[in-house]
Amino acid sequence: MVGEKKCDEEVSLGYQSFVVVAAMLAIACWPQNDTEAAGGAGSTGTENSPAESTRWGATAEQGAVDPMNAASGAAPKMQSLTGKGLPPGVMRFERAVIVDAGGFEQPLAASTLFIPHGWVTQGGVRWGSEFICTNGYNIDWSAASPDGLTTIAIFPQEKWELNNYGAGPSTPGCASAPYTTTKDYLQSVAQRRRPDARILDYRRRPDIEQPLANFNTETPMPLGTSRTWVEAGEILFAYNERGRDMRGSVAAAVVFSLMQTDAGMGVMSALTAMALPAYGVTAPDGQLNLGFFEAIRRTIQTNPLWEQRIAGHNTAINRVALEESGKRADSIARSNAEISRIREDAWNSYQKSADRRAREFGELMRGIETYRDTDAPGGTVELSHNYGHAWRLNDGSYVLTNAADFEPWRDLGLEGRKLETSE
Repeated sequence: MVGEKKCDEEVSLGYQSFVVVAAMLAIACWPQNDTEAAGGAGSTGTENSPAESTRWGATAEQGAVDPMNAASGAAPKMQSLTGKGLPPGVMRFERAVIVDAGGFEQPLAASTLFIPHGWVTQGGVRWGSEFICTNGYNIDWSAASPDGLTTIAIFPQEKWELNNYGAGPSTPGCASAPYTTTKDYLQSVAQRRRPDARILDYRRRPDIEQPLANFNTETPMPLGTSRTWVEAGEILFAYNERGRDMRGSVAAAVVFSLMQTDAGMGVMSALTAMALPAYGVTAPDGQLNLGFFEAIRRTIQTNPLWEQRIAGHNTAINRVALEESGKRADSIARSNAEISRIREDAWNSYQKSADRRAREFGELMRGIETYRDTDAPGGTVELSHNYGHAWRLNDGSYVLTNAADFEPWRDLGLEGRKLETSE
């Protein structure tokens, strides 16, 4: 995409069960310069405004940062996120594991992803009665640069209800909330995470919505209609961290379901909404390179064993929910069954192809190269094809470079082996 500003039509959303922020973020053509940022589709800011033109892309003073091309003038900034002391043109990543420590008889790796070398991670899959609304578990995971200023996070999914007749939530453990749009919800997420957050902009994300279009339905009912739709968006915000001006972004897709009935006493409306896990990033003002963070997001892979176990758990929960819903009025039963279907389908959609689950950080550049790596799952690893040379270091991290004379021991003080492309 960088340079040509073109989305790869073969790239898919790649839902990674419920952990994947990929779920909300899909493939995006991020603005790579001021002109594109000012006039990009989906932005709700003032078009062609100099102030707006710097919001979704790099600042005008710094120019666009190509996160995977360290030959650019901004390379030292991005390299500061991927390892100090690296030679020009070298970026270093390592595989992180998101662990489900308490859901089954023994801890399981739920997902893995590549993060910059040296970043600190915390959190994982959590279980408890406080998550009864989301089948008893949720995710709250983050990674931060050594100085703590640059972060990525996967925020818990959330579900809420709203109606015009004063009833409480129909699903145990779920909340009542006034959010009727994704914009309202994301503003709440940003301000709950950062109480001093100043909302700068919001943009609709049709690229995220498109892979979820099968959830857009309208069903006639005896006394009204039931309608389900997906709305995705992204919010940009500013805040202060230890006296420093910061920028952040949160994106999510929300599945809304509205049931309206009229038995002759006025229209009764009940709205149920489920926000898929949100993907949040933060960085100092002028360093929020969204393309870089998108590349990281695309490295997420779900552990098939965990996926199988969690699917079994969800099926059992949904079976109970359906049995209980059968005891209620027909209209409420249909609504709950639809929400259960949305939850299950959303977590498992786009998992049919292992190729879709295995996309790595090279996707951002419109292509990947498969390398033989006997220590990697399946014996191969997919990395950006924009680099001529790939190395696996003995500590498990990877190095990409165009420098033919790169030597890991000389340049980094670590042993490593050069990877060969897979035929």
